[in-house]
Amino acid sequence: IIQPEQDTVIREYVKKKPVASLSLPGVELNIGTALPETVELYEVPDVQYRYVVIEGRTVLVDPGTRKIVKVYD
Repeated sequence: IIQPEQDTVIREYVKKKPVASLSLPGVELNIGTALPETVELYEVPDVQYRYVVIEGRTVLVDPGTRKIVKVYD
């Protein structure tokens, strides 16, 4: 569960540290979808989750399971 204050930290950090958008044909950007090991995940300081940008959308991922926990538009 992402707390509102964490959400704010994540949004602000991602804006300051943009990464290249990936294209992952056939991968559904839904909560619970596991991303392939080949996808590099980026750290957000003081937050347990990692992020990546796919098809122009920021995706928050649990690094232990590689499952999507939130998709930002």
